[in-house]
Formats: sequence, C-alpha cells, structure tokens
Amino acid sequence: MSEKSYQPVRGDILVVDDTLVNLRILTEMLAAQGYKVRPVTSGPQALQAAAAAAPDLVLLDINMPGMTGYEVCQQLKAQSDTRDVPVIFMSARDEVLDKIRAFEVGGVDYVTKPFHLEELLARVATHVSLRALQRQLEDARLLAESAAAALADEKRRSDDLLYSMLPQSVANTLREGRSVVGDHYPQVTVLFCDIVDYTRAASDHSPLEVFELLGRLYTRFDALIERHPVYKIKTVGDCYVIAGGVPDPNPRHADAICDVALDMLEAVEGMALPTGAPLQIRIGVNSGPVVAGVVGTKMPRFCLYGDTVNIASRMETTSQPMHVQISQSTHALIDPNRYEIEERGEVALKGRGNMRTYFVRRR
Repeated sequence: MSEKSYQPVRGDILVVDDTLVNLRILTEMLAAQGYKVRPVTSGPQALQAAAAAAPDLVLLDINMPGMTGYEVCQQLKAQSDTRDVPVIFMSARDEVLDKIRAFEVGGVDYVTKPFHLEELLARVATHVSLRALQRQLEDARLLAESAAAALADEKRRSDDLLYSMLPQSVANTLREGRSVVGDHYPQVTVLFCDIVDYTRAASDHSPLEVFELLGRLYTRFDALIERHPVYKIKTVGDCYVIAGGVPDPNPRHADAICDVALDMLEAVEGMALPTGAPLQIRIGVNSGPVVAGVVGTKMPRFCLYGDTVNIASRMETTSQPMHVQISQSTHALIDPNRYEIEERGEVALKGRGNMRTYFVRRR
C-alpha cells in the first residue's frame, strides 16, 4: 500500500501500552504522520488523560498489570464525554475469544502484535477520519436541532401575533387555505367599555400621557380576559369591546361576559387619570344574534355586525360610572344565583326608545 493511498487526518491519539519499547515506537510513528500523541503506560493514567481531554482515538493494549485494556474500554464507554471515542485494541494474543471480548466491550478494531506499521497507520487513519465525520454529523445534528427550535419559536411568535388579531379557530381555518365567510351566530353576548370623561381627559393632557394611560389599562384588561372564554373584538380610543359565544359557541356566554365585566371594574381600582383623579369606567352588555366574520385582507380582523352590537354600545353610553349595565336579553340568560341584580328601570336609548335595563354586581 503506497503512502498516497490514504491521507491521515490529523488528530489526538491516546496510546496506552505498558511496554515502553512499543510505546516509543508507536509515539514516534504516529507523530511522524502529524498526529498529536499522548503516551501513557497504565489504565488509570489512560482514564485520567481521557477525562482531561477526550482524544480522537485510543490505541489500547489489552494485557496490562492492575487494569486490563478491557476494563479501561468499559470505563471509557461508561462516560458521556468518551463513549464515542473509537478504541483499537492491541494484543499479542490472536485468539478468537479475545477479539470477541474486545468488540463486546466497545472496541472498533483489533490489531495483533507484532503489527505491520503501514497496516496500523491505515487503520488509525480510517478510524480517525470516521471519528471526524461522526463529529461533523453531530455538529450538523445540533445545528439542525437549533434551527428547528428557532423555527418553532418563530412559529410560536407568529401564531401568538396571528391569534392576537384573529380567533384561533378562525386563524387555523385561514392557515389551511380555507376562506372564512360571514356567519350568523344566534346567541352572542357583547360588552362595551369606556373611560368616564375620557374626551375631557384627552383634551387636557398630552397624547403621550393618554397613550400611556390606555396602555396600562388595556394591558390589565388583556391579561384578565385570558382567564375567561371570551374574545377581544377591538379597541377604538378608550372603547374596549369583547364578546362571548363567538366564534366558538358557549352556552354560558352571558355569564362569561358578566364575569369579565366585574373583573374589569376590579382591575381599574387604584388607577388614576393624569390629573390624579381616580380612573372610572362604564360597561354595557347586550345579548342576541350577530353576523361575524373576517373583514379585510391587508390587516384582516374578526368583526361583529348587527343590532345586538349597537344596543350593547348604547348600554355602555347610558351606564353609570363603575357600573355594569345589562339589557333585558342578557338578564334573561345569566344565572341569577351568581350575581346581585338591580333593576334600573326604563332607560332611553338613542334611536331605540326606552328599554328596561339592570345593574349587575358580585354577590
């Protein structure tokens, strides 16, 4: 075999042999080929050297006093840092059982002494090259796993953004390439909320102060609606709109919305306008049929339409500070055992005439 038949890959080789003559010959021969060689004369020394820095290959004598090569190999394979390091056994014994034992404990090759130098060099080059390829594959695997994790994280962020714009069921339908047309929902409860005296507060203070106020308020509202089966429809200025029973039907949609409404009253406690005056909100709730669906393509939004929405808005504008006013249709749907309900009487609604309304509180 000519020298050009193989090109040894430089690597770190741990040579373990208690015979000093053999150790010197192997060290000089491997060093001449460009390998880094670490010679040791015993099993414990080999384990210590491998623990300090995992080699690319171990040339391991079998018959050594104190600890045999088999025992050394077993301990190397038991450690995570060295279990993949290839081990070539060297021995003067040519018995089949010795070779079988060598492979059983994790060896990759077996060389009989006295060995031919070119043959040993070829075997060393092969296993060092395979070890280098194995490391490259492991690096590629780790890189692929990292890329997959980054992709999954990016998908999660993309999903979170999409779900903040559209209901999850609607977003998943669109992702599958199916269109989401407007649909009729016979039973839905809609909530409108706004800040008392917002117009005056907005005119008396800078846009930045108003922006920061709404940011703090809506952050609290967004956090609390995560605990209820409701969906945030939109925010316009100080108006915050949510709905229950859409797009996913919920037989207790009215109770869910009333629970959120009462949580919203508690959420603003301790908040103040830029003037220092307590921040107060008004809430109105109405139940009935709506048409709902995705509107737009550039910035698609899930929107509700119908008289139910208009009346919910009127419930809010005619409510009182820090009160939840509900319509008669919502009153008929909620569980009376869960709330303290006060009949307010007839209230004039713009464009709707008089309607009987109620205030709802926690028991």
